[in-house]
Amino acid sequence: MTRIEPGPRAPWLWAAIVIPLGIVLAVCAHWEPVLRDGWGHLNWYRNGGTLDASAIYELVVGGWRYENPRLGQTVSTILYADGPLHVIATVALGLGLFTLLATMVLGRWPSVRRGDDALAYVTVVAIVAWCVPQFGPMLFYRPFLGNYTFGLVLQLAWLVPYRLQLAAPRAWRAWWTPLLFVLGAAAGMCNEHTGPAFLAAGLAVVVYSARRGDRVKPWMLVGLAGLAAGYVLLMIAPGHAARYGGLAHQAGAVERVLERGIVENLKVVGVLGLHLVWALPWLALGLAARRRAAPLAAPTRAAIAGFAAMGLVITLVLLGSPKIGPRLYLHSVALVACALAAWVLAQLSTARLRLACGVVSAAIIGYVAVRCVVTYRSVGPVGEARLAAIRSAPAGTRLAVPRFTAGGDRYFLGEDLDEPELRARLATWYGLAAIDLTPP
Repeated sequence: MTRIEPGPRAPWLWAAIVIPLGIVLAVCAHWEPVLRDGWGHLNWYRNGGTLDASAIYELVVGGWRYENPRLGQTVSTILYADGPLHVIATVALGLGLFTLLATMVLGRWPSVRRGDDALAYVTVVAIVAWCVPQFGPMLFYRPFLGNYTFGLVLQLAWLVPYRLQLAAPRAWRAWWTPLLFVLGAAAGMCNEHTGPAFLAAGLAVVVYSARRGDRVKPWMLVGLAGLAAGYVLLMIAPGHAARYGGLAHQAGAVERVLERGIVENLKVVGVLGLHLVWALPWLALGLAARRRAAPLAAPTRAAIAGFAAMGLVITLVLLGSPKIGPRLYLHSVALVACALAAWVLAQLSTARLRLACGVVSAAIIGYVAVRCVVTYRSVGPVGEARLAAIRSAPAGTRLAVPRFTAGGDRYFLGEDLDEPELRARLATWYGLAAIDLTPP
């Protein structure tokens, strides 16, 4: 991609991008209602849960032994504490994720002094926002934010030094080595279906660097060891026996693949392609500009191929998962989006093409942001009224609560109290005779 030289207007361009994104993240998180698994996290606080160091330690260890062993499960519980913590965390994780994705695309940290970095930022954010299924819940539904988005942020943060090393050899201070081990261990404990792809990516960078003539440095191997250790801890956790009624232990990965059959397995992989169909505007722009583009540098080609392969590997690992849903495609889509964004940006050899990419990307980000704001502004007051009514209702009351005004889509998960079991559980927790939904 032809570079846009640093200039005095670049910081203003960055501000025009990041500040509105931060505001959207903050207001939607503020309006996010309690629903689904959120009720269980909230009930933990009702039963005396606190956020001191010993309680957090017990959450981590207890989850590993008896419940959901992912590190993000503890994060989800923490985010339901009273106060603005979850709003602050949503803004930090959202903007952090977008920054890390831009770093993956560029092969260096984005700079507020560079306009081309701002273009890379809006391009990859737009592709992710347009292609990730359940994009709104991934940012604003705290159990998804903790269990999946937080995990992706940690894993991308772990991958940063390997991505920078791939782009150009660089020196790292000695203190980074033990820190990368700890970061890798935490990242490995986040998601069962992502560890193999990130381990393979890190190992591929080590091999690539060695073949390029670079010295293999201790941090490269220590980081891989940390990620592997965290992933093994996650996979052997006794808590898997309790999740979904022990579903994870009822059959092995190979048995699940065989039981599902060829057609259903192809559907699991094909769903990734269906989500990526939404990236056609950028693909078309890249193809149109390709004839004028200069050949890609070897590290750029390796990064593009690597991100695409990681996305595919993560989806293939899903074939052995006991449960499959749209939320599990976040990592795959985000990594393929990095590959696509890096390829498209490398084709944009003229100012007109860059402008077209920027306009398309900004327009899509704006549309998604408006949809999120409108949706959560609608459901927020309903969720607040429901929670207040449930908390204040006298014991033994048969309580009727209002329905959400938005259905389930890629911006919101939809009505949760349609499930009789959840209504019955809430009634038991709050000492009510029953909880009903008002007629639609």
